[in-house]
Amino acid sequence: MTKKILMAVDGSNGSKRAMMRTIDWFPVDTEYHAVFVHAPDETIRIPDAIPPHAATGGLDPEPGLGRIIDEREKEFIEKLLRDVMDSRGVEIRLHIRRGDPRHEIVGIAEEMGVDLIVIGSRGHGSISRLLLGSVSSFVLEHAPVSALVVR
Repeated sequence: MTKKILMAVDGSNGSKRAMMRTIDWFPVDTEYHAVFVHAPDETIRIPDAIPPHAATGGLDPEPGLGRIIDEREKEFIEKLLRDVMDSRGVEIRLHIRRGDPRHEIVGIAEEMGVDLIVIGSRGHGSISRLLLGSVSSFVLEHAPVSALVVR
């Protein structure tokens, strides 16, 4: 029976390593999906990002910036997935969501009926996790299926 695995990606090297390890651990009879969640209040974290003032001529960045950031993020994530797919010889279907990553990851897992959620860990200690809130901790607690945190 084919397994359906949802891998949360954020563009970091940690999420790339988590995807590659997942594919190594589940190499056959697996349907791979990746979810990238753009949190509207987050600053874009890709190399050579367009500064807000450059995209809008120094005016209020909100009107046109969202589209520019979303397109650049999408291109960046697609390149990351292509690198993983090329190195591992598999297909990964990308799903892009907008909102709170914690809720969106759990939500898409429920919608898709996945067998496993994989998420990378940034290695926050317990104090940081309490203060900042952790996406991986939330997913572990609220996931409708088993979740694997890859460090």
